[in-house]
Amino acid sequence: MNKKFIIPLLAVLLIVIGAVVYFGRQAETPLDTIIDEQPEAMTIEQAREVARTWVQTNSPTYTYDGSDLTLVTEEEIIPGFRYQFFFSFVSSAAGYGDRSDEIVAQVITPHNMEVIVENGQVVSAVTDEVYDELQGRMITDEPSDDSAAIDETPETLTISLYFVETVEGQEQTVEVEREIPYTITTGEAAIEQLLQGPTAQEQARGISSSIPEGTELQSIDIQDGVATVDFSQELDEGVAGSAWVTMIREQIEQTLMQFETVDEVVIRINGSEQDVLQP
Repeated sequence: MNKKFIIPLLAVLLIVIGAVVYFGRQAETPLDTIIDEQPEAMTIEQAREVARTWVQTNSPTYTYDGSDLTLVTEEEIIPGFRYQFFFSFVSSAAGYGDRSDEIVAQVITPHNMEVIVENGQVVSAVTDEVYDELQGRMITDEPSDDSAAIDETPETLTISLYFVETVEGQEQTVEVEREIPYTITTGEAAIEQLLQGPTAQEQARGISSSIPEGTELQSIDIQDGVATVDFSQELDEGVAGSAWVTMIREQIEQTLMQFETVDEVVIRINGSEQDVLQP
């Protein structure tokens, strides 16, 4: 290119660059900053999908045992930016959050959850006005008047016990349901009911128990899916034969493993596992 054209072109470029820098410094808020700070507008449909997906994949209470997620109401608080949603759902057990290390009452429990979405993100999620799903903790020990009706504690709950029935000459465990007063210590309550044996009506149907009479529950502890249950010495007094031992173990194990928090059962007598229920 001819030098006589290059020099004027460079001069023009320098003038343009200088003007951009000067006027950019004079502006109180540069245009690119304004653009960067503006949140991207989203529709209520998009915000609703963000809220629903978050509940289904991140909410501790819902992901533990929730189902039937249903949108109840929705509101556009700040158009294109802030939205409020109310969902209803049910849990298969009482309580809130991740209850994998707890024995929980197996009772259908309805819940309501308020979810706030801002700029495409969930910034608040509260269940029954008492449990913060984002923080994974209770907000208050006492629910408000409105949430009390939602989280009303049932008077009773139904559990399963496993006894013994002889079918075609072979002993096998059989499931029997019991309705008992509501308690959060369902594992302990189930074992106590098991030790009481079948009712007179159940006995009339040919149902019995292999667990020796007089056996007492001394303690039960559940940690990381393992239920360690300690009995009095009567549990294996006079017990002989592999079939009898097997039935006792199956009755205890199946009764405890009905609960989602129990994957394995360790049986002890007076605190010891050694030689417990040996044929």
